[in-house]
Amino acid sequence: MKCLIVEDEEVARIHLRGLLEEIGGIEIIGEAGDCESAVQLIRKHPEAELLFLDVELPDGTSFDIITRLDRLPKLLFVTSHEQYALEAFEVNALDYIRKPLTLDRLENALERMAHPFFLPDDELSPIQEDDLVLLCCNRHKYFTRVSEITTIQSDENYTHIQRSDGLRFVMKKTMTAWEAQLPGQIFKRISRQLIINIGALDRLEMKSQGGELWFKNTAAPVELKGNALKNLQQLTRII
Repeated sequence: MKCLIVEDEEVARIHLRGLLEEIGGIEIIGEAGDCESAVQLIRKHPEAELLFLDVELPDGTSFDIITRLDRLPKLLFVTSHEQYALEAFEVNALDYIRKPLTLDRLENALERMAHPFFLPDDELSPIQEDDLVLLCCNRHKYFTRVSEITTIQSDENYTHIQRSDGLRFVMKKTMTAWEAQLPGQIFKRISRQLIINIGALDRLEMKSQGGELWFKNTAAPVELKGNALKNLQQLTRII
């Protein structure tokens, strides 16, 4: 993978280069320390696949760079500032990492880029319940049948995926993209925040403020309230 680095601190660039060398499989083809030189560098290297960005630079911010370019590699922010995270994800950043950068955190971000689900929404192909997919958790990739996914819950720019054995995964993927890609005969979106696998349902325990939805072989339920509970009940028939 060919990458570019935009970072005004030499120590930070050295640290990032060292971590990338340790991970392997990544070629640094250019570096810049300010907005103007970064724009020229990115234009010079259209083959770059990934761009590491600090946010605050001597002559502006990395968002000034982004607005000046029509075509960009995938973006990965590495910065000391937390206040730009929302703006970063609004420009479809792969990840937003707070300094100090660690090997584990960088590896997790790069694994997300390599994951087959990280495609633009209009390039996602439908998947079937018997398809085998890879879900990432820390440094490991878990082979998973689509039918083993029990729930998908939204959390701002991320979604949390739970597998039937209780393992949980986090991905930067929209609920709309999930809904379009998953087999609709078994996966139903019952609220803005929740998609469920109706083939894995076990029981519903009613409570005073809603209900607890249990799935087969799972140790904890999902709490349902309001429209989510009503939509679930509409999917079932009472006999």
